[in-house]
Amino acid sequence: MIATKRICKIVWTALILISSLRFGAEIKSVTHFSALIASALPLIGALASEKKELDQSFLTILITTACGVAASIALAQWKVMGDGSPLNALVPLTAGIVWLVHQKHGISA
Repeated sequence: MIATKRICKIVWTALILISSLRFGAEIKSVTHFSALIASALPLIGALASEKKELDQSFLTILITTACGVAASIALAQWKVMGDGSPLNALVPLTAGIVWLVHQKHGISA
């Protein structure tokens, strides 16, 4: 269980790093900024849950909503504005999936 906890944090940290670098390279891109936020929320939620007991169902709703919105922004920017690619939605979707795996295994941190 500790290994799974550590793997989730490593994945979120890697997603934050990827999003930060991509946002730094394309500062005008809303897609990369929203992916950065969607990647940071699960890590913040997991770290905050270590300190005190937080409502996990609320966190799940918050994080899946943020990840869904970030993925929608990426797809809309690609389709409507012709900027980016549909692969930009992978970062927030991965962050959300890792959160759901994190919650399924009953990991509180």
